[in-house]
Amino acid sequence: MKHVLAILMGVMMITMAACGNEAESETKSKEVKVEEPKAEEVEAFIQSLNMEANVETSENTADFQMSLENTSDEALTLGFTSSQEYEIQVTNAEGESVYTFSANKMFTQEMISKDLAAGESLTAEETWTSIEEPGDYEATITFLVNSINEQPLEAEPFQLTKSFSVEAADQETGNSQEENEVPPTEPEKETPLESDKDKETNEEVKTEEKTVSAEEDGFRNIEVSGKDGAYTVTGEAHVSHGEFTYLVEDGHQVLIEPETMEVGNEFEWAPFTLELSIPNEDLPDFGMVTLTLKGKSEGSEDETIKNVALEEIAQSESENETESTKREVKTEGEAFRNVTLSGENGDYTIEGEARVHEGSFVYTVEDGHYVLVVPTTVQVAEGAPAWSSFKVEIDIPEKDLPGFGSLTLTLFEESAEDGSPVHVNNLLLQKFN
Repeated sequence: MKHVLAILMGVMMITMAACGNEAESETKSKEVKVEEPKAEEVEAFIQSLNMEANVETSENTADFQMSLENTSDEALTLGFTSSQEYEIQVTNAEGESVYTFSANKMFTQEMISKDLAAGESLTAEETWTSIEEPGDYEATITFLVNSINEQPLEAEPFQLTKSFSVEAADQETGNSQEENEVPPTEPEKETPLESDKDKETNEEVKTEEKTVSAEEDGFRNIEVSGKDGAYTVTGEAHVSHGEFTYLVEDGHQVLIEPETMEVGNEFEWAPFTLELSIPNEDLPDFGMVTLTLKGKSEGSEDETIKNVALEEIAQSESENETESTKREVKTEGEAFRNVTLSGENGDYTIEGEARVHEGSFVYTVEDGHYVLVVPTTVQVAEGAPAWSSFKVEIDIPEKDLPGFGSLTLTLFEESAEDGSPVHVNNLLLQKFN
């Protein structure tokens, strides 16, 4: 009897094992089947977005127009890694870079998204002015979409290259001697002179107030004056419902939260004046203070975004040096002290002391447009209230380094309550020209 029971128990265990293996096999099979459609789904998203770009030129100016249309029957959500939604790069006939849209601009370093309904388009327009050399050029226009419906993209599929030519400016109006020799009996010759005089009046004039932009959709004739946190911005707006929003940031922090400006007229261009005040302690130690204007054109759902440089704040000469010798940098708050930076061209060493919760802090590196080193946690010997030394080695590939702008190291501690960044310090690693 005991032998019979043993045999029955053995049969039951084998059966249960077989069922378990079969269930596990079936589960794995299902898991594989779930993963496969994602690549096809992302490809379908990409195919449903139609990109168009165009370049129009006149004398020493090039206008870039771009759009990304959702041709599907479903709404799509486009994700971006920063407030920069597109990039424009222009090279001359020799392949040399002569214009980059994002140069001397700062963008908020936070994930943003844009919802595109079926048939809706994301549009943008930028102008390259004061082109010095006539000739043949090539523009690479890219929408910097990082994800679609929260599905990440591995490349930049929305990119077009357009060739264009800039003709030499008409030099006839500059020949004053020949113009003076025109007989007075030919009044038809006077018209071009008067036209040119009007044109010169409308051109940008460099004074204490700097003209930021020429006419464009939504905003025009923008002028900025002031410095050190106190700025006056004037211009004209042509926006839906007679209002637009604005904010001020430095590429890392929002210095003035979004506010609404009412111009009172939605049917024609209306003047506006912004008086902006930023406390001195909130100004960055270096970088660009940027005003962002946002509004919708009348009769359109497309949002016009205009970034206006208010002031570029430079580091002191001693902190601008990029020698490989160590240099001590100023830190704020109670989490970091005696911090030194050394190295250049992608290889950097950061040393110092930290007094942080649970003995850990986070660092990241960005160039104002892209994150070059993702947030990385550093563990030190002891947690607060003790001070512990640390040393961080950073290696950034040369191909990822910016051609211009500032490379910034950010150190911060994560809040014990909600994990949000506290004791944030932005430190200049290297400045590229």
